[in-house]
Amino acid sequence: MKKIFLFFLVLLTVFQMKATGQSGDIIYLEGEEWVLMAKPIAHDSLLRVHVWEFLPENRTFSTGNWSGYTAFWEVSDGYIYLRRMEVAVYDKVSKKESPMMYEVNDLQKPFASYFKEGKIQATWFSGELRAGKGKVVKYVHDGFERNMETECVLTILNGKVLNTKTYHNYRKDGLDFIKAKEEMVSRFPWEQFPEYRGQRIIFRIRNCQLTADGHFVDCDVHSIHLRSLQEDRINDENNHLALAFKETLKSIYPWEVFFINGKYTNGHRDWFIPLQEKDINTLPDKKDSALGTTAGK
Repeated sequence: MKKIFLFFLVLLTVFQMKATGQSGDIIYLEGEEWVLMAKPIAHDSLLRVHVWEFLPENRTFSTGNWSGYTAFWEVSDGYIYLRRMEVAVYDKVSKKESPMMYEVNDLQKPFASYFKEGKIQATWFSGELRAGKGKVVKYVHDGFERNMETECVLTILNGKVLNTKTYHNYRKDGLDFIKAKEEMVSRFPWEQFPEYRGQRIIFRIRNCQLTADGHFVDCDVHSIHLRSLQEDRINDENNHLALAFKETLKSIYPWEVFFINGKYTNGHRDWFIPLQEKDINTLPDKKDSALGTTAGK
């Protein structure tokens, strides 16, 4: 019963991690310390429970570290190994926190399936890991959704590093979707859509593509939300409203540009952009008030 409770508790913790920015683990690449924008232990649900049970109950948690630990990793001989773990424990008597370190040999019990010859190899992990250093170039208050000046992207299969690629990220000044809101409203071809006059049209867009100098190239119009009696939502990438909206974005220059890991983007993966013609004196629907401003994620 205890394990079932812990399992759901960890699932809840992982869900909460998505709601706020999280501190990463630490990884050593060729002896140099980088911030790891991930918690590799969380990728094995059973291992995650074992670690949760093993670590002291009086360790401290924060909104920036829901797991309550920091793991230290290294790449050696082409594989990722766990070097140690660190937690902060709280003493109720002294009312003070103090660090507690767990070296590899201390971690044999929770990592029994992966402990071999005095090492813990992360063979449970497959996928990509991002390691960063320097200043933060782009920040989203959501999990590990941030990018640093220098990033190394590691492609991993069962703990083995198949490929590494280093990027130098930067930001170039320009308009973002909030600053350009009035411009988008004035440039949108309202005369082509008389059936939508006086209505708020909410465009949900993803995967914005920009040029290096700030010209809009393309995006995915994921959906269009309307507040009319005839229709409520459009999910057609080639809808005339979607195409007109893209042309409107192309007419505005320069956009703010982020060069992130080899791609030019506006820096956000998901935006809700509400537009409404300025000279129509209609009151917005109260249930629409949450989307009354441009919102990005």
